[in-house]
Amino acid sequence: MKSLRTPLAAIALWLASPPAAALAATGLREDHSGFLVWAFLGLCALIVVAQLAPAALLVVGMIKGLVESRRTSKAPSP
Repeated sequence: MKSLRTPLAAIALWLASPPAAALAATGLREDHSGFLVWAFLGLCALIVVAQLAPAALLVVGMIKGLVESRRTSKAPSP
C-alpha cells in the first residue's frame, strides 16, 4: 500500500495546483481606457464591418460566375 501512496500524492498535488495558481492572482485588471480609446476602437470596428459587405457581394458574384460558366460549358453544342 505504501508503493501506491506516492503516485496518489503526486496526482493529488498535480490536480490541486491549477486552482492554487488561479488564486494567486492579485486582483482584477483595471481598465483606464477613456472615451476616446473606445470611440477609436468603435471606428475601427465600423470600418471593418463596412469592408465586409462589398467583400461578401464580390464573393457571391464570383461564385455565381463560376456556376454560370460551368452550366454553359456543359450545354450540348448544336
